[in-house]
Amino acid sequence: MPNILIVDDDPSLLEVLEIALSNRRHSVSQASDVEGALELMGGEGFDLVIADLRLGRESGLDLLKSIRDDQNSPPVLMITAYADRKTALQALELGAMDYISKPFDVEEFLLQVDQILEETCSREGDLHLHFQINGVSTPIIGESSRMQEVFSLVSRIAPTGINVLISGESGTGKELIARAIHENSERKDKPFRTINCGGIPEALVESELFGYRKGAFTGAGQAKPGLLETADQGTFLLDEVAELSPNLQVKLLRCLQDGTFIPLGGTESIQTDIRFIAASNRDVDTEVAEGGMREDLYYRLSGVRVHLPPLRERKEDLFLVADYLLERFCREQGKSIKGFSTGAKHKLRDYHYPGNIRELENIIERAVALETGPYITPPSLVIYEQGPPQACTDGEQVLSGKLSLDQYLEQIDREVLSSALERTRGNKKKAAELVGLSFRQLRYRLSKHGIK
Repeated sequence: MPNILIVDDDPSLLEVLEIALSNRRHSVSQASDVEGALELMGGEGFDLVIADLRLGRESGLDLLKSIRDDQNSPPVLMITAYADRKTALQALELGAMDYISKPFDVEEFLLQVDQILEETCSREGDLHLHFQINGVSTPIIGESSRMQEVFSLVSRIAPTGINVLISGESGTGKELIARAIHENSERKDKPFRTINCGGIPEALVESELFGYRKGAFTGAGQAKPGLLETADQGTFLLDEVAELSPNLQVKLLRCLQDGTFIPLGGTESIQTDIRFIAASNRDVDTEVAEGGMREDLYYRLSGVRVHLPPLRERKEDLFLVADYLLERFCREQGKSIKGFSTGAKHKLRDYHYPGNIRELENIIERAVALETGPYITPPSLVIYEQGPPQACTDGEQVLSGKLSLDQYLEQIDREVLSSALERTRGNKKKAAELVGLSFRQLRYRLSKHGIK
C-alpha cells in the first residue's frame, strides 16, 4: 500500500484529496505547512509527496528543496494555480516529478498519481537487473558505477574457467562474488568448496586441503579425502589466501601447475580438475613484494583480478542494499515494516561502515527485531562504535592495524568538517573560512564524504 503525504494549507482540498486517495487504498497523511511536512517525513517514509506550490506565506519550492536534499527522497507532485506555470517549470528543474494545475478533475489527478507510483516502482524493479549475472540472480546488490564494473567483469570471466583473485575489505561480499562466478560457469552443477586459510591452524588446513591416508598421523584411523579431491570438476575458493604458510603455498602451487597433489601419508599423486578462486582482505601486491606470498603462486591464482569497493565508497548503493535487507529480515522475523523514516535514512547515510555490507546486515537485522512501529526509526538503528574514532595523537588506530592511514585521515576530515558546519549553523562559506579551505574545496569534500 503506497504511503502518500499531502501538503496544502487549504483544509477543504486536503479532505477531498485524502478521500479520493483513500478510496484507491492508499495510506494518506496530511500537513499544512513546510515544518509539519518535514516533521512527518522525519518519522516515517513516504512513496509520494503531493505539495501545493503556495503554502500560505511559505513556498512549496522550499519544501521541494529540503526533500531533494535527501538522496533517497520520494517523488514530488506539485499542485499549482494556472498563473504559476512558470514557477511550476522551476519546480521541475528543482527535481519535482510532475505538476498539476488547479482547478483539476479528481480522476485526472488520480491518474497522474498512479502513473508516478507505477513509474517509480518500475524504476526500482529495474534495479534487480543490476545484480543478475548472465540471467542468474544473486544476492549481490548495487547500481553504482563501481559495482556495475564488477558485475560486467564477472559476467565476462565466469564462463571462461580462468582462475580469479578477489580482493576487498572484510564484509564486502567476496564469497558471494566467488559463488556468482561458479553459478555462471560450466561447473555450476559440480561442487563448490571453500576453506578459510587463516581461520584454522596450519596442520588442520593441510589435512583439510589434501586429505590423508590411514595412519598418516596419530588418530588417523581411516583415510579421509581432502577438499581438493571432493572439488574435482568444480570450483574451489581459497578464502584469505594470503594467510597460507610458505610450506602450504609450495604444496598448493603444485596442484595449480599440474593438477595433482599427494594426500598426507600417501605416496601416489591424485589428479584433479579444479577452477581456483582466491580471496584476500590484504593488499596482495604488498604481500608479494614483502615475501609473504610467493610470486609464482600469485600469478597462478590471479588470472583475472576483481576488486570489491568498500561500502563507504559506493554510498549510492546504501539504501538499495538496506531495503533488500529490510525485506529479507521482515520475512524471516514475521514482521511487516514498510521502510525507513527520513531520520533513520540520515542516520544510516552518515555512518562510515568499517564492517561494510556485513555490518549493515547486522544493523538492519537488529533494527527489525527492535522496531515496534510501521517504519524503522533512528532509536532502532543501534550502531555499535558509531561515528569516527576519537583522534589519537600517535595514530594508535593506524599503528595497531585497525585502520589504514587513508581511512583514519578520511574520518578525521569528516569529523572536522561536520564540527565546522555545526559551529557555523550550516553556513558553508563561514565553515570554509573556519577550516582554511576555499568554498569550492569545502563543497567538494562535503560531497565526497556525503555530508549534508
